Amino acid sequence: MSDSTTGNQPATRKIKVWDAPVRLFHWALVLLIGLSYATGEFGGLDFTNPLTGNMVGNMDLHMWSGMTILALVLFRVTWGFLGSDTAKFSDFVRGPGAIFSYLGGMFKKGTKFIAGHNPAGGIVVVLILIMLLMQAATGLFSKEDDFFGNAGPLNSLVSEETAKILTRRHHQIWGYMELVILLHLAANVFYWLVLKQDLIVAMFTGKKALPAAAEIPQITFASKAKAAVLMVIAAAVVWGITQLGA
Repeated sequence: MSDSTTGNQPATRKIKVWDAPVRLFHWALVLLIGLSYATGEFGGLDFTNPLTGNMVGNMDLHMWSGMTILALVLFRVTWGFLGSDTAKFSDFVRGPGAIFSYLGGMFKKGTKFIAGHNPAGGIVVVLILIMLLMQAATGLFSKEDDFFGNAGPLNSLVSEETAKILTRRHHQIWGYMELVILLHLAANVFYWLVLKQDLIVAMFTGKKALPAAAEIPQITFASKAKAAVLMVIAAAVVWGITQLGA
C-alpha cells in the first residue's frame, strides 16, 4: 500500500480493488474491439501464417477476433457471479434511485468511496456486455457479400434472407456500441480531469486512491486458478457453438 502525503498526514492510500482477471479481460477486450473494427471497416490486414504458409484473410481475423470476444464476454458474465467482490454484478448493478442519487452527489465533499464500479458505471458495463453478446451472436450467422464475401461459422444454419437481416443487425449494433464506447471514454476523461480520479491507471494497476479518512473496504478476491478454469470453459463453449455449423 502506498501513500501520498500532505504535510505529515497521508492524503490518500492506494488499495487493491481490481483483480488480474478483470484487468486482463478489460484490456484484451479493448485490443480485440480495435481489431474487429479495423478488419470490419478497412480490411487490408491479410498475412501469411509463418508456421503453415497459409494465407490468413482479413475476414478470418475478424471472425477469430469476434469469437474470442464472445469467449471473453461469457467468462466475464460467469466471473460476475463467481469472481472477486468488485467483479460481481451484485456489487455494482443498482436501480434508478441509486444511480440518480450517486450522480446527484458526485461533487459533494465526503462522498462515500466506491471500490469497484459506481452505480452509473455499472449500468454501462452491463450494457456493453449485452451489446457485445448481441454483436457476436449476429456475427456468427452473418455474411458479408458486398465487402468480403465471407460468412460466419453458423451462416449455413439460416436462410439467405435471415442471414441478410442478421448482418444488418450486426452493423446496427456496432453503431450503438460506438456511442456507448464514446460515452465510456468521455466519462473516464471527466473523472480524471474534474473529479481527479484516474480510473484508467487503476485498471492497469488494480489499485485506487482511497481518501485517508475513509475506512478500508474488505474485498475478497477469487483465485486466478478459478478464473483460468472459467476461461477455458468459456472458450470450449464458443468452440462448440461454432462447430454446429460445420
